[in-house]
Amino acid sequence: MLWILYAILSGFFVALSDALSKKYFAKEGFIEMTVARTLGAFPFLFPFFLYFLINKGAYFYFTPNFIFVTLILLFLEIIATLFYTKGIEISPLSASLPFLSFTPVFIIFTGFFLLGERVSVAGAIGIFLIVVGAYFIHLPRISRGFLAPFKGIWEEKGSLYLLITALIYGITSVLGKMGLILSDPLFFAAFYFSLLSLATPLTLKIFYRVQVFSFCRKRLKEIFLVGGTQALMCFFHMLALNLVETAYMIALKRTSILFAVIFGWYFFRERHIGLRLGAAFLMFLGILLIAFFR
Repeated sequence: MLWILYAILSGFFVALSDALSKKYFAKEGFIEMTVARTLGAFPFLFPFFLYFLINKGAYFYFTPNFIFVTLILLFLEIIATLFYTKGIEISPLSASLPFLSFTPVFIIFTGFFLLGERVSVAGAIGIFLIVVGAYFIHLPRISRGFLAPFKGIWEEKGSLYLLITALIYGITSVLGKMGLILSDPLFFAAFYFSLLSLATPLTLKIFYRVQVFSFCRKRLKEIFLVGGTQALMCFFHMLALNLVETAYMIALKRTSILFAVIFGWYFFRERHIGLRLGAAFLMFLGILLIAFFR
């Protein structure tokens, strides 16, 4: 059961990375925030990839199918990361990050409409809990009408951006599983996270003309701090992934939404903390029902 500890630690460090990203870089913008959390992790992650490449002889994993899946995954992940960082830049952590819990809901509906997969009773209850949790996130708006908390998802842009992120993650989770099948869980995690941490800032430099090197020189300490927590997330992600099925690990990793609400209060004194923590807990229970009993 050691995988449970690893998965929860992975969730803890991704939430901490989000909080530190917002704390140090939100005023500079979500582009700089994205550069910090990705490029800052590269020096910590790349040695893992080299280890697998040199000591494990992992060259044979680079088949055409593997490369094709990785490129599509990388493209979607960069887009998701931009929505992710923009969401936590403009909205409270406690009002945005819990919406990542919708990823398994999107996966269920995709399976239903495309594959004809039926939703179990537990899965239906899980979806209900996640939707109820989303309602309670914006419950303080209920004075404007019964549906106002749902409308708050659209009005609070951070909630909307994380909902879009969850939708993209619903696709990338399937592609990521394909990458695991075509290679090895630990190798793929080391390779893919290293590639993502390098490709994302390079893409931003090309399309947004962000001055990556001058930014890194100016904020090196904070970048390494954010990148280090991101790398720790990846490290525990890899350890858990080697011990249990991907769906179960990701479900426990979503404890990040609980930690995010706590960090939102600790770092930024966000409002309605008790209500949002309870809502996030409902959403987390929904994730567990879907992952373990669907």
